[in-house]
Amino acid sequence: MPLLALAPVLALVALLAWAFASPIGAGPDDDYHLVSSWCAGPTAAETCAPVEGAERADHRIPRALAEISCFERQPEVSAACQDELFTGALMDQTVDTDRGNFYGEYPPLYYAVMGVFTSDDVQASALVMRVFTIVLFVALLTALYLLLPVERRPTLLIGWVVTTIPLGIFLLASNNPSAWATIGVGTSWIALLGYFESTGRRRIALGAIYAIAMLMAAGSRGDAAVYAGFATALVLFYAFRPHRRYWLSAILPVIMGLVALAFLLRAGQIGSGLGGFSDVGVEDSGVGGDGTVTPSGIGLLAYNVMNVPFLWLGNLGEWGLGWLDTTMPAAVTFGAVGAFVVAGFLGVRALEWRKAVVVAAAAVVLWVLPVYVLQQAGHIVGQQVQPRYLLPLIVLFGGVLALGAPRVQWKRGQLLLVAAMLSIANGVALHTNMRRYLTGIDAGSVNLNTGTEWWWNVPFSPMIVWIVGSLAYTALLFVLAARIPVDPLDAGARRVRRLI
Repeated sequence: MPLLALAPVLALVALLAWAFASPIGAGPDDDYHLVSSWCAGPTAAETCAPVEGAERADHRIPRALAEISCFERQPEVSAACQDELFTGALMDQTVDTDRGNFYGEYPPLYYAVMGVFTSDDVQASALVMRVFTIVLFVALLTALYLLLPVERRPTLLIGWVVTTIPLGIFLLASNNPSAWATIGVGTSWIALLGYFESTGRRRIALGAIYAIAMLMAAGSRGDAAVYAGFATALVLFYAFRPHRRYWLSAILPVIMGLVALAFLLRAGQIGSGLGGFSDVGVEDSGVGGDGTVTPSGIGLLAYNVMNVPFLWLGNLGEWGLGWLDTTMPAAVTFGAVGAFVVAGFLGVRALEWRKAVVVAAAAVVLWVLPVYVLQQAGHIVGQQVQPRYLLPLIVLFGGVLALGAPRVQWKRGQLLLVAAMLSIANGVALHTNMRRYLTGIDAGSVNLNTGTEWWWNVPFSPMIVWIVGSLAYTALLFVLAARIPVDPLDAGARRVRRLI
């Protein structure tokens, strides 16, 4: 237990390293999301005043916010272009913009909470927002681990670990509402399952976590409200028992489902695809779509059906991070995909009929939903729909695959292999992400302190952040691996051979 108590600290350190690995504005559409947060904060009257007489919903905002992502889609350009935004007279300049949540495209909760942290110091405020999300995430997972029935704890750990490198960990440490969407969907379903399977104070606490997670999902993105409702439906099926206690317990998820529906109906995203599958103001991703003649009819359908896995792999390193301009080395994708495949095959080995239905339903939605959205818009895989839109479903899918412990039994060697692959993938991804912003990708030194053009005004160097963050993540994996049930035949193999 003493070693396990280090897990939350190690997780915080690993995620904080990712928070410092990117400048403010590095997350996808951060200019939009940061403006939306400032316009929902206590200083909105001064920093986000409506422009009178404007034809659109223009607002006057600090120039630093409008130009925060000055390096976007230019991977060879470092984040040094931000220096002039945060020094001298430019800090006091304002510009007019209509790029913000002025039309209610996104649910308001995420921006309202983040708006609390806004101030005149853009960098400090945005960094505090990142830290808040990280602390909230670690607190929720720690509480879940302590409250869940013992046999559900491995499901929680495996589901998150094998689905969040590299895109998930990047988003969790960002200023993007997709972080809350992923946290909400990825924790709500297992909190609800624990709620059905527990009694007393644990049951009450798990019900409260489920409600918080549902609010986070539905209050951040329109599609996350749909995902959270789908995850709730899966749990209602999986936990179904024909007795009075079940029906009374089902009142909570029904109420929260209606709350999620209310958020969805209020969000303007409901008109684009399905509940927000396309971000406002986002251009084509350019991944797999540039210079490609878009097919039509059956050809379009066939192309999308066969290429949807490309979107899944985008969460595991096949697509770039940030504004899709930070390309990951193949080692990242290899390690992340390898870890997921190992966990997936072990999960499939322990399929009872309820789990089989839940896993199949999640897989079908992961395949059919993006195809439907792409077909509706006449787009192909690689245009508009980005991997991060599916990340909450990927985390859900990884979790339901791990259902069934202790029947899903790992061998010690498998655990060590997965931990090693993910450790390497995380370290390489973190280094690559930092290099992109420190100097641009045109520099190739292993030493991140070499040729630095941008860095935070902090008393520690980029190499310190990379080393400490990478080691913390590695230590975290090996600490968690010690809590995963191991096949007793494997653990006692040496003893058995002696007896024979």
